Amino acid sequence: MPETRTTRKQKEKLRHKEEILETALSLFSSKGFHNVSMQEIADKSEFAVGTLYNFFDSKESLFEGLLNIFGEKIVGEITEILDGPGNEAKRLVAFIRYLPQIQEKYSEVIKLYASVFGAKSIDLAKIQSKSRIIETLNLKLMHLIEQGTSKGFFRAVDPEITAKVIGSTIETLAIEIAGRFDKAKVTETFKKVEQLFIGGLLTPETKKNE
Repeated sequence: MPETRTTRKQKEKLRHKEEILETALSLFSSKGFHNVSMQEIADKSEFAVGTLYNFFDSKESLFEGLLNIFGEKIVGEITEILDGPGNEAKRLVAFIRYLPQIQEKYSEVIKLYASVFGAKSIDLAKIQSKSRIIETLNLKLMHLIEQGTSKGFFRAVDPEITAKVIGSTIETLAIEIAGRFDKAKVTETFKKVEQLFIGGLLTPETKKNE
């Protein structure tokens, strides 16, 4: 199968889209989703408003584009850890310990996510990427817990329910922390999450070997 190459025109189009998304994120974060218009995003990014509508048919669609691009980056980093070296218990610990870095690195988009979804200020039915991101994380966690349980690292728990509980806890904390990021406090918060979940999941034999 021949290799598909990106043309100069396609690269330029992608660059324009990224510039629009970066501008929108900055404006949404500083002024709030409902206080920013498509015209303002166009003016700030130095594109005609018609150019914006060529990429996104609405402000909700643009917001979903933001969630997609940053969600893929976050999921990619998390997946690298969850699928990385070490047994399942070590990978789960590494995942939880990495969360403060995620919170810091993507603080702006998490703050926006929290303000929009926390206040239910957008039609959630129009935004599908939120559920895809969470589903991907829960699926990765579920497989990890399932494998760790079968190998005797974890207690006999329901992998699906356990993954959802861990995922929901992390999402709730991320929303609460957004907008008032303090690295020391965030690290301490996720340390408690580690103690809660890892302490409860590990079998006595696994704890002895830790």
